[in-house]
Amino acid sequence: MRRAVIGAYAVVLALGLPYALLLLPAVRPQPGYSAAIDGWLNGLVDAAVLVAVVVRAVVDRRGRTGWLWIAAGLASALGASIAYYAYYQFQPASGLTWSDVGWLAFYVLLFVGVVRLVHGQVRRAWAGLWLDGVVAGLTAAALAVAYVPGADPVVPGNAATDLVWAYPVADLMLVAVAVAALAMLGRAGGRTWWLVSASFLTFAVTDWVYAEQVAAGSYVGGGPLDLGWLLARLALVAAAWTSLRRRGAEVVTVGGFRMLAVPGACALASLGLLFHATTTTLPTTATALALAAGVAVVGRTMLTVQEIRTLAEVTRQARTDELTGLPNRRHFYDLLGAGELTHRHCAVLLIDLDRFKEVNDSLGHREGDELLRQVARWLRELVADSGVLARLGGDEFAILLDGATQDDAVRMAARVRATLQRPVQLGAAAVVIDGSVGIALAPEHAGTPEELLQVADLAMYAAKGRRRGVLVYDEARDGMGRRRLELIAELRQGIGEGQLRLHFQPQLELRTGRVVAVEALVRWQHPTRGLLGPGDFIDLAESAGLMGLLTTWVVEDALRQCRQWRDEGLHLRVAVNVSPSAVVDRAFPQQVERLLRHHGIPAERLVLEVTEELLMNNPQRTVDALSVVRGLGVGVSIDDYGTGYSSLAYLKDLPVTELKLDRSFIASMGSSARSSAIVRSTLNLAHALGLHLVAEGVEDEATLLALAGLGCDLAQGYHLSRPLVADDVPDAVRRIATALARA
Repeated sequence: MRRAVIGAYAVVLALGLPYALLLLPAVRPQPGYSAAIDGWLNGLVDAAVLVAVVVRAVVDRRGRTGWLWIAAGLASALGASIAYYAYYQFQPASGLTWSDVGWLAFYVLLFVGVVRLVHGQVRRAWAGLWLDGVVAGLTAAALAVAYVPGADPVVPGNAATDLVWAYPVADLMLVAVAVAALAMLGRAGGRTWWLVSASFLTFAVTDWVYAEQVAAGSYVGGGPLDLGWLLARLALVAAAWTSLRRRGAEVVTVGGFRMLAVPGACALASLGLLFHATTTTLPTTATALALAAGVAVVGRTMLTVQEIRTLAEVTRQARTDELTGLPNRRHFYDLLGAGELTHRHCAVLLIDLDRFKEVNDSLGHREGDELLRQVARWLRELVADSGVLARLGGDEFAILLDGATQDDAVRMAARVRATLQRPVQLGAAAVVIDGSVGIALAPEHAGTPEELLQVADLAMYAAKGRRRGVLVYDEARDGMGRRRLELIAELRQGIGEGQLRLHFQPQLELRTGRVVAVEALVRWQHPTRGLLGPGDFIDLAESAGLMGLLTTWVVEDALRQCRQWRDEGLHLRVAVNVSPSAVVDRAFPQQVERLLRHHGIPAERLVLEVTEELLMNNPQRTVDALSVVRGLGVGVSIDDYGTGYSSLAYLKDLPVTELKLDRSFIASMGSSARSSAIVRSTLNLAHALGLHLVAEGVEDEATLLALAGLGCDLAQGYHLSRPLVADDVPDAVRRIATALARA
């Protein structure tokens, strides 16, 4: 598809640039119309433009319908031009022709296509865009009839030029919609909508000059004016190209008086025309068209007012908790502000209801919802005008006190607890609950809204865990939790900014004495703490739900490096540790298949290492997921074998290809007869099942020789090599091979 796109646009340039040069008087062989240049070469350029737009619509579903409508318009114009070149230019003028119909349909189809494109990016602007086009068309027609000689269709003798004036009027309708789209989308429109607007404006200026020249009888085909139509088409092709290159089309919700920019300008123009008609004689047709434009503007304004009301209601609902009518989490964040809190003194009280789950489980969700509504009524009365109360979700409420000191916040928290301890009648049961309150102050405890809520949350959990009721955030007590939250945020940012690194540890095939594989080990190059090992952040990633993202990155980077080594003549398998949460993700096998195909790596060159913990938590889903992966040809290894759920049952069911015996058994082989026996028996079991055994943690030559004597398949450890950066792996492979050959 990429080649088709590049090829289509290359053809447009290859044909368009010579045609543009031939339209210049200094380059053109002879003045006047040329069938070869202005007929057939022009037609080939139009055909190339059409193909480029169709290709754009086919390869990207974003805006596909709109671009197909635009392609239909270009096809209509191309058909009209071919009919004119082949037949109508040789016939005497006889009113409306099929070529005229095709050219007029071009504008209609483009209008529909542009509206469809805008509709794909702007919500609730559908009817308004149609009206914008009508308003602009009526206004342009009124101005043309009023001030352009020969443009009034009711004046006898003007019929011959009426049709050519329809083109610039239709162009201005297109310009109006494109400008309206720019006004609504703003920066979300990108270069695409600027190019679309430039294309339509170029069409409008060129068609207007063309109409003037036709009316004056001075138009000559094949002149510099034709360059305008070519530039307009090239701008449209460029718009299609930029829309294809954009990674994502932002969908925006637009409301308010920004949407009245185009009809407002048209209203001023129509009013100016009507005022001028009171001081001078203008054609009746112009006055009628201006009045019609004014009526359309009134309709457009009424529609916009209704859209504003609808948007206000939707915004209110999006910022309000449906159950209690209180501000929700989003609204509370907005009230805290989006920037720094270093110059704002405020306190946040985070309230978590105690024993709410018991009420919900024993009395049912209906009574639980009623309890939340009653708590909201009590707290609303308590807080009143002294602050803002919000429900953040579940049984969590928050209070914002602007200008409050720590003593003010503690007193409010005590009143909150006293209020919550009042009995509530829920059906036939009288229920008494309580609450745990965490307090955080700005700027003392946090400098941003996110941090303020985080530390208030830590204080609330400390109050709940210690059964203290109310606690103010304390760095000495809660700092570890805060640092954990900060580290999670830094890890999320680090994954996105490319701070992760892969190191590779060679695996030696003992039978041949060759390094045939490496294990990919992830590291985090922290901006301030330096290079961190997986023990410093893997648990964080798992608890924060980042393991799927991290695992995908590791697999992709490992395959990318494997591809680079293969291109250099070094053929290695690569083993990657995958987390339990990633394996049981239903999309994981498809991701692995996509990455293998993208990097051109044979599936058997990838081994996924999973832990025995995974087999205990999700046995059936694990079997299903690994079966799909194994079906691709990818190897599956049980990591740290012998330390967890070492059952023969899962070896029977799981589609594994190798066992990786835990380093604790390998390290003690020389000093422990039991460890040596375990290694020997595990090796025999693996071979009996048709599996390879990888010995991890080989720290000395004696252990390496013992494993080779037992018939172990692969060995890995510091005796062979420490984990290395990718650039050092080829040298390590040669060094290990040389050392073993000498031994």
